[in-house]
Amino acid sequence: MGTRAQFFIGNPMDLETREWLGCVAWDGYPDGDCGGLAKASSEVGFRALVADLKAKRDDFCDPAERSFPFPWRNDLFLTDYTYALFDGAVQMTCFHRGFIPLSEYLKGEAVANAYHDGAERLPSNVPAPVSALPPGPDSIIVISA
Repeated sequence: MGTRAQFFIGNPMDLETREWLGCVAWDGYPDGDCGGLAKASSEVGFRALVADLKAKRDDFCDPAERSFPFPWRNDLFLTDYTYALFDGAVQMTCFHRGFIPLSEYLKGEAVANAYHDGAERLPSNVPAPVSALPPGPDSIIVISA
């Protein structure tokens, strides 16, 4: 199984204004490639950093080419990590835990746990973005000879 991640401009719970930028099927944890997203201080910067992830990875699902890749279409926050630029910072959540600024999360487990302990759990009925395109890659292992 992979550690999946998804990327948004705007709060992913706001179905009217959110913009899905894409997903990765593995290694989406903040201590890896995705932690670099904390450097973004603007929408332009966040988009550029997500584009850098896309360029470096073969598991990136681009919404211009594919639909949401994961099987949980009715519960967006079943994705391991969600990164979104809103409220003036890159926010992240893990499953249904409340959002935390990514820069705060990266300060360490104690800070992240304290932040999450006081946060409201995210709803379990937020739909994933969908389109008529075929689904993108999930973290299925393919072995070829």
